[in-house]
Amino acid sequence: MLGAVPASLVERARAAIERGDLLSAYDLARPEGASGSSPELAYIAVLAMARMGETEQAMRLYELSGLSTAKDVDSQALGARLLKDHALQDGGGYAILKRAAEAYADVYLRSRDPFPAINAATLNLLAGDRERGAQFALRALEAPSVADPTDYYGAATQAEALIVLGREAEAVGAIERALSLPGANVGARSSTLRQFQMLAEHSGQGHKLASVIERLTPPAVASFAGHIFKADAEKEARLADAIDRELERANIGFGYGALAAGADILIAERLLARGATLNLVFPFRESDFIANSVLRAGEEWLKRYYAVRDRAADISFATLADYVGDPVQFGYGAVVAMGMTRLRAHHLCTRAVQLVLWDGVLRPGAPAGTGHDVEQWQRTGGATIHIDTADVDRGTGHQHSKAPDAERRLKALLFADFPGYTRISEAKLPLFWARVMAIAGQVLVDHQAELDFTNSWGDAVFGVFSTAEAAADAGLALQAALLSVSPTELGLDRPTQMRVSLHYGPVYVGEDPITGRPAYYGTEISRAARVEPLTPPGSVYASQPLAALLANTAPEKFSATYVGKIDLPKGFGQYPLYALRRRPNKIL
Repeated sequence: MLGAVPASLVERARAAIERGDLLSAYDLARPEGASGSSPELAYIAVLAMARMGETEQAMRLYELSGLSTAKDVDSQALGARLLKDHALQDGGGYAILKRAAEAYADVYLRSRDPFPAINAATLNLLAGDRERGAQFALRALEAPSVADPTDYYGAATQAEALIVLGREAEAVGAIERALSLPGANVGARSSTLRQFQMLAEHSGQGHKLASVIERLTPPAVASFAGHIFKADAEKEARLADAIDRELERANIGFGYGALAAGADILIAERLLARGATLNLVFPFRESDFIANSVLRAGEEWLKRYYAVRDRAADISFATLADYVGDPVQFGYGAVVAMGMTRLRAHHLCTRAVQLVLWDGVLRPGAPAGTGHDVEQWQRTGGATIHIDTADVDRGTGHQHSKAPDAERRLKALLFADFPGYTRISEAKLPLFWARVMAIAGQVLVDHQAELDFTNSWGDAVFGVFSTAEAAADAGLALQAALLSVSPTELGLDRPTQMRVSLHYGPVYVGEDPITGRPAYYGTEISRAARVEPLTPPGSVYASQPLAALLANTAPEKFSATYVGKIDLPKGFGQYPLYALRRRPNKIL
């Protein structure tokens, strides 16, 4: 028994926040928090939204719930955090940086905690007030937990304060100490690294912080792939030596890929031997993958497959559908793994590379294979580490499955609906149709060049797009356009917008036998539809495959913040979701 469920709603929402289940925390806290009947639930709802990266939504809820006028330190610190997020994430500018700095300053004066002090110091410096920044940096240094730190964050705060004061050489020593103290994990280091990169960019003295940034930068993340081949101890030993050399030279600490016989398993074994973190990304259902990509090269690979699989830090699937004989499924899985590599590298503020055991032959236009993977990676600006496999025995005697009779294509999918629809009175429904649905229709018209199919029913909208980028652009444009609709127009008492979910995957293309219109169908469309009800109103949530595709093709346009693995309804399994937004123009 895992223990009793907390009795009160507040306890349940707080427990969800503590275990990192942000969507559940938001769902538990939002109904009462929005009305202001429970300040603590309102605080949890806003905090969950902020941690999802949904800054604008969090700021609206912060105002609506009355937290913006609360006098307690926690509420004020939350307001300062939202201003900081808005300034740094959404292009708020120097004025908002200064407002956030002063909000943190007020919290510090009330609490004497070094955390708001160092935030006030850094934000004042970024806003151009070097003198006030120095004042709060000195106050942070006076705190016992910073002056004589016993954990990573205390020493990192000391280093940040020294940088604000222009004492970069001393900051190097503080960071070295921080890295030796408890709490110096990769996540903590990457968080500090982002802060120091901002300071370096702002000061124009990046060369002075280069050694600090280098020490904090986590190991590189690698997307790995290669040919399937028969087991051969002698040849594998030579390849293993070459892999080890490249892993060391490139300082690779994380790997993303599938686990086919031959190259995949060999690279994965060497990553684990190095102490790296292994993340497996299968293209489809595991039993089908084993039959098509492991056993085809010999039974001896199966034991090694499970030995590696059982030590992986994470296992995910581009789709949980069956293999239907479509080689595009392999190529789709590989591209998703590449995007996950880039997402992880971005979150850690480190490099993404590709490591392949490959014969060096490109096959332009091929739907899958190592040559396809190299072409896709390099087409999107990636660097490849190539280890030659010219002498391995690739004669597996494998016969490809019969291709599916129906046409299949990779498409991006959009689902949206209006969660306040059932509360709109009959008299207001024509206005809803003329305002909300008309806006949705115009957004789709604006994207018709990439729009392959659309449909609507009631308050729901469905769209099929040719690219992930087009679907993301349309989803975000829809939410922005709906801000022009006031809830009072529709007789509603609280702000509400559509819920928009996005997905990317292989679907069948045909003709609807009932309507005679084009039709798109398949498991991935059903899966995409299950994500939409879990999306907070006003947000755009993306599946992991779509977020990964954007990390490959449009990293400068969109950012995707991981919000957790969510249980989809109707038995569709657990699915990782990301909050999607546009990247702002740099303000610093």
